[in-house]
Amino acid sequence: MAIALPLGFLIGMSPLMYKALNPYIQVLRPISPLAWIPLAILWFGIGETGKIFIIFIATFFPILLNTVSGVKGVDPVLIRAGQVLGCDNDRALFRKVILPAAMPTIVVGLRISFGTGWAAIIAAELVAAQVGLGYLIADGMEVLRSDLVLVGMVAIGILGVLIDAVFRTINDRFSWGT
Repeated sequence: MAIALPLGFLIGMSPLMYKALNPYIQVLRPISPLAWIPLAILWFGIGETGKIFIIFIATFFPILLNTVSGVKGVDPVLIRAGQVLGCDNDRALFRKVILPAAMPTIVVGLRISFGTGWAAIIAAELVAAQVGLGYLIADGMEVLRSDLVLVGMVAIGILGVLIDAVFRTINDRFSWGT
């Protein structure tokens, strides 16, 4: 998120950056986060760093693309109105017009990225972890304990619903007039 948001704003506001970076984004975007798991294990081993890498890969593109889309989708009439009403520099225009107008689309990207990140981290834990819900499920399978597998699955579902409710609330707050 710390990289995808600012990069999305930059690409969305700069046609030159869009033209330069979009081909690379379109090549990397379709690669499933699950396909990165073997590489993460090779590079980082089994541990937290590999999980963080997989979460980064899974969440980066939904946030980036929705941020770019939100910024590029700002109505030019709003931008012109902001300029007429006193946003006399790019910083003020960004803060008072572009960011609020793009926010509903950005929040949708955050919500989508949570879902993809959540699924990817569970998958990574199933394959290569020593702790976590995915590990609990994999361990339960290995010792033929369906109760552990079910507890892990229910916990994943409950946590997913709770965190999605937070994003839904944030989305509702920023979705005026849409």
